[in-house]
Amino acid sequence: MTNVYGWSCVSSEVAWSPRDGAQLVSFQGKLFLLGGWNQYAGEKPDLAGAGAGSFESEVCSEVWCSDDGGSWSLGATAPWSGRHMHGAVVHDCHIWVIGAENGTPDDVWKSKDGVNWELVAATVPWQERGNQMVTVFDGSIWVMGGQVGAAGQTNFVADLKAGKPFPPAPPLLRDVWRTKDGLSWQLVTDNAPWAPRGMITGANGGVPVLHGRMWILGGGYVGTGGTTLSSLRYDLEQQPRLKTRLFHNDVWSSADGREWTCHLAEGKAPWPARSYHDTAAWDGKLWVLGGHRGVADHAAEVATDGNRNDVWYSADGEHWEELPLTPWSRRHACAIHVHQDALFLAAGSAVTISAEQAELSKYDFTHRVESAWRPGDVWRLAPVRTTPPSVSTAVICTPEGPELLSGS
Repeated sequence: MTNVYGWSCVSSEVAWSPRDGAQLVSFQGKLFLLGGWNQYAGEKPDLAGAGAGSFESEVCSEVWCSDDGGSWSLGATAPWSGRHMHGAVVHDCHIWVIGAENGTPDDVWKSKDGVNWELVAATVPWQERGNQMVTVFDGSIWVMGGQVGAAGQTNFVADLKAGKPFPPAPPLLRDVWRTKDGLSWQLVTDNAPWAPRGMITGANGGVPVLHGRMWILGGGYVGTGGTTLSSLRYDLEQQPRLKTRLFHNDVWSSADGREWTCHLAEGKAPWPARSYHDTAAWDGKLWVLGGHRGVADHAAEVATDGNRNDVWYSADGEHWEELPLTPWSRRHACAIHVHQDALFLAAGSAVTISAEQAELSKYDFTHRVESAWRPGDVWRLAPVRTTPPSVSTAVICTPEGPELLSGS
């Protein structure tokens, strides 16, 4: 039998403000959306706890909850600092929040209901970092990779206007740590064989677990200079002083966090290299969804700012199929999780840029910022039905949901 999947839009206008870098978990029969970044919060303070003036003030500590992904209520403004691209997992009957990209906090928090939060550790033994990967496996929470220092966003618009260069690229990490209680941490390895990386989120913290193994699927990091430019900073003449990103599409797995197997080397996976994408293990398969890649050498992608909406799945990490006809807009830094036997996707950054803006941004980068768009929608992926393998299938997404077409 052949599985066929289809997307349906659960909500096109959610109660929470548009954001990216938020995290989604399923806990006690509900979906919880935690934190996130709204670039315009400084001018339009619509995020609880968000102030004005910098990236640090544009992230939030809101906790929203929903039974079905359609109707949401604000459960709490958590005591942890507002954050973006943080680790969020469910472990030992609690929701856990660990670290973040902005300001690289290395604190650990947990909650038994999503409303009341307990500080487990104000600091941890692993080096302060951003863009780290987090997961739950073998009775422990795991943290791996990332970059030292504020690896993610800075107030780069103000820097550009002032003619300031970006600082050197933060040091890269490929260590692996584990903990059962969030307080006592064990270093598993300080030199994993995969290239240093992070910028992966998703169900179970961005490192899916399948067949008794943890999986790393693609990823990337922030640098300075180089040839693979961030989509927001792609002008070649200014390249030496602008931030860049490097992207991967290799596939690794491990049963213990120390010994790793490379299933597909760099460039061998059929899906393009990317970062800020989401991953999941669901329905007996690994999933890679959306994300971002630079557009310096992909001129046709300038209009979508390098964002992606392709969806891929694999039962073994080596043989991949693409799920066609994605109905949601190209985006990166979404929030996804498995809930009620389906895969839910929410929020993200989906930038669209006109040809005029793209041309202007070659000489004045700030034109790009006015185009930023963070969708406030929620989508649900579920099996449509099974069909004999001799019958070809396709899914057409309609406003009423996925429609299955078949033929011999």
